[in-house]
Amino acid sequence: MNQFLVALLLVAISAFSSAVKADEYKVEPIAALADTKVPDTLRNALENKGIRVVDDQGNGFCELWLSKSIPTKKTEVTGANFAQIPEGSFIGIINFLSDKSDYRGQGIKPGFYTLRYGLILQDGNHQGVSPARDFFLACPITEDKNPAVQLKTEDLYKFSRIVTGTGHPSVWCLLLVSEREGLPKVVKNDSEQVVLELNIPSGSTGPTIGMVIVGRAEG
Repeated sequence: MNQFLVALLLVAISAFSSAVKADEYKVEPIAALADTKVPDTLRNALENKGIRVVDDQGNGFCELWLSKSIPTKKTEVTGANFAQIPEGSFIGIINFLSDKSDYRGQGIKPGFYTLRYGLILQDGNHQGVSPARDFFLACPITEDKNPAVQLKTEDLYKFSRIVTGTGHPSVWCLLLVSEREGLPKVVKNDSEQVVLELNIPSGSTGPTIGMVIVGRAEG
């Protein structure tokens, strides 16, 4: 009987431990992007390592490889936190491992996409949509093939609309990071949004950015 109770206790402890671990997203290191679905021109522009985000159920959420170096310059744009990154700049490649939704609640299918930096439009349709104007836009790798090119705004939006199949691009809200320790990491903010926080490679003083990967605009 005692052995039986001990066995039950061990099972209960194991289940509790698994539940605790599953409550949190986590980041894992992964190797360089080698999948030939992604053109050589894009893969050659990436760092030789990446990260995988694992969700609170232990399932792979997405994989991300950043550009080797992202150009920055001293620039200020009203309402933007990361205007030192030129609009249209190539940020990296993201691989969504299952169906996801962007910051507008628009669906995005599993697969590889480029990420480009963009600024939300300042008009009545977009006022109050996000805390700031900064976003990453997901674009199809079949169209966005040259990482050295800084896309014009109209081309950036055109490519990203292909991803959603709607009149809106696939947008991923960017937030300031309050704590730089332990990056890259995943946190949950006061709005219950899941945010991937990471350093953007740009010389020795690249910006630190939080990308909302779960959560959408209010209203």
